[in-house]
Amino acid sequence: MEIAAEVLAHSIAPCGAYLATMKWIVPRSILSEINTHRALSRNAASSRAIPINKMLATINEHPFIPKVWGTNQKGMQAGAELTPAEQAQATKRWLEARRSAVANAQILQDLGLHKQIVNRVVEPWMWTTIIVSATSLDNVWGLRCHP
Repeated sequence: MEIAAEVLAHSIAPCGAYLATMKWIVPRSILSEINTHRALSRNAASSRAIPINKMLATINEHPFIPKVWGTNQKGMQAGAELTPAEQAQATKRWLEARRSAVANAQILQDLGLHKQIVNRVVEPWMWTTIIVSATSLDNVWGLRCHP
């Protein structure tokens, strides 16, 4: 799976106002970042509504894996990328953490817990689909586009 965006509909009102409705597929981990933009009307697939077995199968087949492994530094953006050897180690540890989380989610499901709790255990590896409508994306791009 990859980050994706598709325009579902767009229109221009007689007064010139533009409205676009899009489908975004993004890592679940950035949903909170998208939700900070009040200029967006949005509705995301709920991890509370997706059956546990379906969610676990998707995470096993198509886990979110970061494309960039940036180093720790002050602020809200990562620093320089890890070396290739360190990136390989980070990917290995990321997928090992996924394996452990999936195993624990399965145990929680076997205990009888509801998907609204169990699916939270595996959110770092989830993808989500969001329907977004907006009249302008300038603020979103201005805040999120970073060198």
